[in-house]
Amino acid sequence: MTKLEIDQSIANQLRNVEGPIELVDADGQTVGIVRRPPLASEIARAKQRASRGGETLTWAQVRTKLRQEIAE
Repeated sequence: MTKLEIDQSIANQLRNVEGPIELVDADGQTVGIVRRPPLASEIARAKQRASRGGETLTWAQVRTKLRQEIAE
C-alpha cells in the first residue's frame, strides 16, 4: 500500500466526513474515491443489527434467492 502524507487541515476534514470521499486535483479532476475506516460505534451498530435474530443466510442461499428473483 502506498502512503501519502496530507496536511492536518485535510486530515481533520476527512475524519469528520461520512460516506465516500472524492479526491480531486486543482482542476477538479477526480484523482480517487476513498472511504474512511468505520468507527467503533458504526461497527458496534452493525453487529447489533446483525444479531437481532431472524433468518440468517449463507452466501450460497443469498445468491440463490437473488437468481430466483431475477428470473421472475
